[in-house]
Amino acid sequence: MMPLLPPKTLCKFPSGAIKNPVVVKNIAAAGLEELYIDVNVLGNLLICFDAESNVTVVSAGEKHLLPERIERVERSLVIEGRNMATYFRHGQKQKIFTEVHLPLQTKVSASFTAGVIILNGGEGDVDIKGQFGEVAGITHSKNININLRGGDVSLNELSGKASINISFGSVTLGWTELRGTEQINTQCGFGGVDLLVPPHITPVEEQGGLFKEKKITTLSGTNIHARVGFGGLDVLDWGLEEPDEK
Repeated sequence: MMPLLPPKTLCKFPSGAIKNPVVVKNIAAAGLEELYIDVNVLGNLLICFDAESNVTVVSAGEKHLLPERIERVERSLVIEGRNMATYFRHGQKQKIFTEVHLPLQTKVSASFTAGVIILNGGEGDVDIKGQFGEVAGITHSKNININLRGGDVSLNELSGKASINISFGSVTLGWTELRGTEQINTQCGFGGVDLLVPPHITPVEEQGGLFKEKKITTLSGTNIHARVGFGGLDVLDWGLEEPDEK
């Protein structure tokens, strides 16, 4: 069995990579339950789940494009920004990078117009809605909902319930081992879905009308269902292929 390989996005934007941040926030972690994000132009956001006594937020980029509000409101860490008009008025000369360190069980609720969210661990629920962008990384959440109008999703080792829907783009999901707890439903209107699974896993293929569908079930309880309107749908042996960032 091959060891777990982190998605390439995590390698390109590793923890601690931000230099000379414009924003540095330290907030008490005790009692925090949720990260709430509502930002138009999000940039690249790395979420790590390794905080103990303090939650840390660092952000770098042009000041007029960084989140306007970063503060704790009761049991939620709120990150908000209405920067779309500023983006069109003044443009963007630098990439936006934000790194957040949270307690392990923190729930993530995020909404954005354009951006990239990279998950590095975590066991709380994940609910992400975006217009255009990417969701990548590793999460141990048992309840995941991701909806993108256009973009890519690349996640490894999902071990609970997940619903992933993309209007156009690609989805790549990888497992080195199926534990029987996976309840995955993914759908892509126009684009492609790749499922990378352990050797000797045989999917059931169904095709009706314009849609392609494949299902993976195991005696231990795994149930993975993928559906594509127009495009490709492949189930690959993880031992022969490695997931590429698309």
